Amino acid sequence: MNPLKRLLGYILSFFYHKQIHAFKVQLNGRTYYVCARCSGFYLGIIFGFPISFAMLLFFPIFYSLGPIGTTIIAIGLALPAMLDWSTQRLALRESRNALRFGTGLPAGFSLVWYLVSPNGFILKIPVFIGVLIFLIIFGKIDRRTPPESELEENYDTESKGS
Repeated sequence: MNPLKRLLGYILSFFYHKQIHAFKVQLNGRTYYVCARCSGFYLGIIFGFPISFAMLLFFPIFYSLGPIGTTIIAIGLALPAMLDWSTQRLALRESRNALRFGTGLPAGFSLVWYLVSPNGFILKIPVFIGVLIFLIIFGKIDRRTPPESELEENYDTESKGS
């Protein structure tokens, strides 16, 4: 097998997610389900580095907003992804893959943009702790009902154990 295709297959398997929340990618006869939000988030990070450094060098006005201004902008860019994810986890609505991808992209960019910003490290620590707390809380909450296939698998596993 071509080493480049093997590397691409490995990368795709890293992004594996439930079929309902993922893009379907076929490579060498194998099917990969690539998480829509994570794909946008990681692409936002990848493209965020050159864009953020270019903004820092050529458009320093974006970073002259002070620590509070850059923090508000970074949170504002990530907020749509956080709202989409949390309302989906709380079963208030069902998100679509295009929306997941579209909200993940600026969230990934905001992470890099905030890291590159000339804000002091002391201000960045509470923001990252707050984001981690948010992720931990909503990572544990899941009020969505599993798809029928998962319900059947759980039922089969429980009935065999009895």
